[in-house]
Amino acid sequence: MKSVGAVVWFGAISLVSLLSVGAVNGADPVKLTVFFETLCSDSKRFVTNQMYPVWQDLKDIMTMDVNVYGKVNETAQDEGYAFRCQHGPEECHGNMMLTCAKNYLPEEQFLAFSNCVMETFLATVAEEICAEALGIDPTAIHNCWNSVEGQELLHNVGEVQGTLDPPLTYVPWILINDVFTEEQLEAAQKDLRSVICNAYTGEKPPQCN
Repeated sequence: MKSVGAVVWFGAISLVSLLSVGAVNGADPVKLTVFFETLCSDSKRFVTNQMYPVWQDLKDIMTMDVNVYGKVNETAQDEGYAFRCQHGPEECHGNMMLTCAKNYLPEEQFLAFSNCVMETFLATVAEEICAEALGIDPTAIHNCWNSVEGQELLHNVGEVQGTLDPPLTYVPWILINDVFTEEQLEAAQKDLRSVICNAYTGEKPPQCN
């Protein structure tokens, strides 16, 4: 019969071995950061043809930082903010709706909801359609984007976007591991899967082939 000391020693050796294997084979996930607008056709193409399907396949090797803002002018108004968006007032409401959805939904539901909204390309009109299709209760989201809460949340996204270096000049604006290049932006819109797989330093999953 093994002594307690021997068992503890064996366990410690096993833990060290596991940590060593992890250090050799492990790799940080690739961080994808995206800024887009709800009524931008280029955003629609990227979200529905690249971002969402690639995330579904490669979620084990990537993390998502999705922000809905884009080319917006905002001013303080009463207790909240007024926004002027590139594609009109409904886009501002759509941006706010998805920002509220990000605040209230788990990531998987938020991304599915965002993809649905961009597929329909109807901004807030898609709220009920997509919520029903995904089995989501939209009450909290609806109340949020119709209130000062939604304005504050969207303002916060604008504050984050304002720290981008270089600053956003195009939508969708795409960063990989917090780095932006024009070449990477173009490549990600054409074949995000390859961009993510090439950036991942660990063993490539079958979905990369």
